[in-house]
Amino acid sequence: MNRTPLFFTAAVLLGCSGPKDATPARTADEVLADAAAAKSLPPEKYVSPTAGFDLSLPGAWTGRYRATEQKDSTFGSHLAIDFRFVPDSGSRAPSLTLVTIRVFSKAAWAKVSALPAPIGAVLGERGDDVFVLSLPRENPYPASSPEAPIYDRLIISLAQGGQQVHLSPHPLQ
Repeated sequence: MNRTPLFFTAAVLLGCSGPKDATPARTADEVLADAAAAKSLPPEKYVSPTAGFDLSLPGAWTGRYRATEQKDSTFGSHLAIDFRFVPDSGSRAPSLTLVTIRVFSKAAWAKVSALPAPIGAVLGERGDDVFVLSLPRENPYPASSPEAPIYDRLIISLAQGGQQVHLSPHPLQ
């Protein structure tokens, strides 16, 4: 059974239920309509210099993230690519994680995927590498902040309208 759609749906709902404060956030319908409109934008392409893959992201991501790649051992992975939200210029808001892609060996992923709670969804495989996307549990920005609706838009755009994220591993050399 493929749990990817269920994982994305649950993560999107949780990711958009960020910290609460006194000012009401936009409605779910407003956020979904905004994300649906963003589907008409040309896709954004990220090319991994370390892990050897291309990643197509929704066009709403253009100019809104910064990616860093580093060795990683979380859950037995060997590489992590952290995609951080880039607030508007002039904002004093911190740059916080949107999504993380971890690269596992097939053996390490077999152990992790047997855990009761999924840590991510498989985006692709190449040789012994398994590429796994992890989404946030919630929006880390206060609901009334200017960053919160933009962050929500980016996360929702990943799950709207079918597979909006596509990973293309480069051939092994």
